[in-house]
Amino acid sequence: MGAIDEFISKIDYLNIDKNKKEMWNKIKISILFKNMGNPEIFLLALALGIKHGKRKRISKSSTLFRIRELRNDIWIILSIGFSELDDMSVFETTKSARMALRVCEEYANSGIEILNDLTKKPTEFVVNLIEEMLNTR
Repeated sequence: MGAIDEFISKIDYLNIDKNKKEMWNKIKISILFKNMGNPEIFLLALALGIKHGKRKRISKSSTLFRIRELRNDIWIILSIGFSELDDMSVFETTKSARMALRVCEEYANSGIEILNDLTKKPTEFVVNLIEEMLNTR
């Protein structure tokens, strides 16, 4: 078993700040996301957090979903963490992989606020999301 497989087997869940769990649940049940699961929403929040260059520490964690639900997307998350940490050992130890995962949780923790703001006008959501992602501030 490689370090990544060992890591996935030891870390059960991805987390978000407990204070944002209600916001997450509101987004999750929104008509805009009815065909999306937690992993897809997490990746979207992650992308928005990265786009804005904002990471927010998780002061008190609340579980979102099992990391195994990401399937092959776990490599996206670990690659982002590797890039952010600039440390090749992220692929060698479970401790480093956990640090990489924490980076992504912090980006998603920030991005969920942006996503929440975008969902306030459901009829304009897609246009606003596209503009948000293409904006080169």
